[in-house]
Amino acid sequence: MALNLVGWNVVLDSDNANELSEFYERLLGWTRFKGEEYTVLTNVEQKGVPTWITFQQVDDYVPPVWPATRDEQQQMAHLDFHVKDVEEGVKHALACGATMSDIQYDDRWRVMLDPAGHPFCILPPIMPWM
Repeated sequence: MALNLVGWNVVLDSDNANELSEFYERLLGWTRFKGEEYTVLTNVEQKGVPTWITFQQVDDYVPPVWPATRDEQQQMAHLDFHVKDVEEGVKHALACGATMSDIQYDDRWRVMLDPAGHPFCILPPIMPWM
């Protein structure tokens, strides 16, 4: 038995959820829906089960430290974006307001940080179904 999904979602906390949602809107080119409590970003052209990112305002938000450091705020998740050209993807992410992590673990992809400090990766299409 499996869940009968009608959609799935990732929620990112930030002390400036509006700014963070604008960053991802520029990065992904998705459509942003600003609500009273949450801002949602989705690919309205996507077929099948919809995917979206919700941005949640947390006034006492503490950005995670990357890489993980003992006794510091830990990341709870990170996002991976698979692209045809990693270097072009990195250039675009930087132009949107991302920063490059000082620590990189593999030459095939890049670890970046969004404006709220959440790590995300720009990767080539490395999964077998891609």
